[in-house]
Amino acid sequence: MDLLGQLLDALASGRGGRLFVEGEPGAGKTALLSLLVADARRRCCLVLRGAADELGQRFPLAGVVDCLETADPVIAAHRSAITELLTAPGTAGLAVGAAADSLVERVTGLCATRPVVLVLDNLQWADEASLLVWQRLGEAAARLPLLLVAALRTGGPDPARLAGLRQTLADQDGGVVMMDLPSLTEQETALFAQRSLGAIAGQRLLRHLAAAGGNPFYVGELLNALTRAGSITVTEGQAELGARLGDELPPARLTDSVVNRLVSLPRAVVDILRVATLLGAPFTTDDLATVTGRSREELDGIVGEAILAEVLEENGSALRFRHEVAREAFRAGLPGSLRDSLHLHAAKAFAQAGAPDRQIAGQLIPVRGAWDDWAVDWLVQAGDPLLAEAPWAATELVERALEQLDPAHRHRDRLQEYFLRGTFLLRRSGAADQIRLLRDQATEPERRARLTLILVLHLVQKHRVEEGLREVTQALETHAHAPEWTAQFRGPWAWLLWAGRRLDEAEAAATHVLADAELFPSPLSIGYARYTRALLLMRARRQQDALLELEQGIEATLGCEEATDVRVGLTLLSAHLLAALERLDEAKQALRTCRSLVEPTDPEGRTSWVVLLSATLNYRTGAWDEALDDLASLSELPTDSWMPAVRHGLAALILGSRDRPREAREHLAAVANVDVLTGVPGNQTSFLLAARALLAEREGKPEKALSLLLHTLDPELAAAHNQRFHLLPDVVRLTLAAGDTSAAATAARAAQEEAAQAPDEPVRGAVAQHCLGLVTSDPDALREALAYYERSVFRPGLGRLLEDLAVVQAGHGDMTGARASFGRAVEVYRSLGADWHIARADVRLRALGIRRAHRGVRDRNKSGWEALTPTELKVALLVAEGRTNPQVAAELLLSPRTVQTHVSHILTKLGARSRTDIAGEAVRLGALHERRLGRQDI
Repeated sequence: MDLLGQLLDALASGRGGRLFVEGEPGAGKTALLSLLVADARRRCCLVLRGAADELGQRFPLAGVVDCLETADPVIAAHRSAITELLTAPGTAGLAVGAAADSLVERVTGLCATRPVVLVLDNLQWADEASLLVWQRLGEAAARLPLLLVAALRTGGPDPARLAGLRQTLADQDGGVVMMDLPSLTEQETALFAQRSLGAIAGQRLLRHLAAAGGNPFYVGELLNALTRAGSITVTEGQAELGARLGDELPPARLTDSVVNRLVSLPRAVVDILRVATLLGAPFTTDDLATVTGRSREELDGIVGEAILAEVLEENGSALRFRHEVAREAFRAGLPGSLRDSLHLHAAKAFAQAGAPDRQIAGQLIPVRGAWDDWAVDWLVQAGDPLLAEAPWAATELVERALEQLDPAHRHRDRLQEYFLRGTFLLRRSGAADQIRLLRDQATEPERRARLTLILVLHLVQKHRVEEGLREVTQALETHAHAPEWTAQFRGPWAWLLWAGRRLDEAEAAATHVLADAELFPSPLSIGYARYTRALLLMRARRQQDALLELEQGIEATLGCEEATDVRVGLTLLSAHLLAALERLDEAKQALRTCRSLVEPTDPEGRTSWVVLLSATLNYRTGAWDEALDDLASLSELPTDSWMPAVRHGLAALILGSRDRPREAREHLAAVANVDVLTGVPGNQTSFLLAARALLAEREGKPEKALSLLLHTLDPELAAAHNQRFHLLPDVVRLTLAAGDTSAAATAARAAQEEAAQAPDEPVRGAVAQHCLGLVTSDPDALREALAYYERSVFRPGLGRLLEDLAVVQAGHGDMTGARASFGRAVEVYRSLGADWHIARADVRLRALGIRRAHRGVRDRNKSGWEALTPTELKVALLVAEGRTNPQVAAELLLSPRTVQTHVSHILTKLGARSRTDIAGEAVRLGALHERRLGRQDI
């Protein structure tokens, strides 16, 4: 209890924590949690307590949402809002991401009112989404008045996934506190008995208690049973068994003593408790009434007796078993066949009462025996909404039903389609052969068409382009007389043609889809057609037109579960274009929308797309710390084949710019085998190419750096590389330094062509002016480019331009102007931590007779307010004003998780322990903050 008290003391001072309590069933985990909860409530903490349940594993967020089961109307409203997000139709379960974000925001928001203790028992049964939320809350706990307490069973299912969670949180600031509850020793058992009986336990009694194996629950149950039976006598302060009992052997199964005690309750109570074991945790009296058919009044009395007997306990407006061992004891009294029958009966009762599909499905999942016709009929009727809400549970149930059905069963075909849709929605690998087999066995044309569409979408998911093209081509021929089906195939066909670089055919196919959209509307096909047209328009540098196509595609696919994949692609591409068009707030909003679509149930790596685009945007806008945070998180996510080139290339570029060559080389070594011409698509090599060139130049090999960057002038590479323009100023700089004015002029012309092809992107025009100014040594052309960068957010480009302007000005004899430009360049580079760029600029300008007052690179502050990045400073000021993380996220258009990361960095750099400390320092140094960041920026 001393340790628990210390955790609560820290919580009261604003510092949260993370506690894991582990032990075997009956080891005292629940009792320990109850003591913690009671103490926390005495200290006026808000306590949210719940328990995961084996039945809830297939339902996203079931475990952690249970913590919000309370009579408090404010908390109940939060739970209702999250449940509404989870059950929103037409999202194939991907709204889990939005619900998870909402849950994290709401819990962290509650911390603004008073300290919060969040308790989750039976963590071993928690679903994956709940574990992800627990991790996110755990990452925030050290910097909020939030204590996370999780109890788990030793030797539970899949211990590796919980070990990963613990390790992730252990690596965070403050680490984790582990409490293993071992078996009681002989001395501890004796002390337990002495405290329970008020007398010292005798030897015969202790030998009898040894049968409990040191399990506190079983020791307590044995003592209770012996006391009720009058088998213990107390003489002169010593408690001992009667001689006859003491000579008997202990029970063959210790649980018999538990069952004997529990079944000694009135028969009506025992019967109801056995039914209650089927309902999961928590359950309500209304649930019992629905399943048993008894009146609410009668059940209130029975439940009251169970609470007095300390078998059940209240949890807000719900109920749960006080000890898992007790629940298992009652459940063990039900033979397997009877248990299956009761689950089927409960499912029917809930269905007749109009219960949610997930509650009915939760009763069918544990059934291991044969289903009856009602269960199969219900699954066929509920398949569509259940696949949308909980594809994991739906797919498992359908697979279970198919194992039992006769090949000629009337519902078999429908259930097979549900199963294949489930594998598609869950992005499971290896399904193509199974889908193709079922398609080839189908005799009805419409069924063949449906299965072929599922197969094609699966192949698109897996980027199996040639195989997909063959299937669609055949389908268009097979179903040529069914235009309602050919309309469905033409959209994915257009995208496959684009992916196969058959660009003219792709454009024709996409145009065909949109021309027929009024006669044969297909949201899926329209989405792919718009996506394809946007990609083609981007290739032609028509960014505004491409963005319009994307917006129309997103609108067309809303509410269509099969179109979720293409909607993710449409939204991601729109975020990229919005950033290129410098509509940054809209770009960030598009990224948040993508996160809500793909997190946290994303086995195939679409979350990585979002994170990678976020990192790119952060790099371009100068938020390099945030970019590195994004890139680091990618190590824990699945990725597509092209992603390592971008991830490691960008990380190496930032680290090389910050003069951290060892770390930069490690990233380059991870992608050493990537050929920038043939290895991955052109746009994915930009950062890798720049990083390789930077490291070569840093090593004193400018000729090698130039040979690498000259690849950007390759016509074949340029056609598919619409981001190469970022590299062209460095190409011009290095070619001029090498005396190759012809190559420099070629690079400048390439920049002019890029700008002319994409007039919607002003940054391209600025790059063209930058290159022109270098080639012609014209400071006016460079100043024209500078005018753009000074009002834009693209910080790396501003620093590079100012450095080059200083060089050109010095070459013209304008030493005053050169010194001013040089000084400004250094300040920009310092804000980025770009120490190597400062060193390079020093060398270039020193050769022209310009030296800074302080030579060398000034170390970037590692602590204190000066160490904060601009974004961290904004966050710190908002925290100082009393804003919660969700409020900061909303104001700065960041994700809540990013804000959590910023707050962690702020606390570390300031040496602060809590948000209160940040506020105090902000008040004390307010004038400094005002100078560094004008209030209009907040």
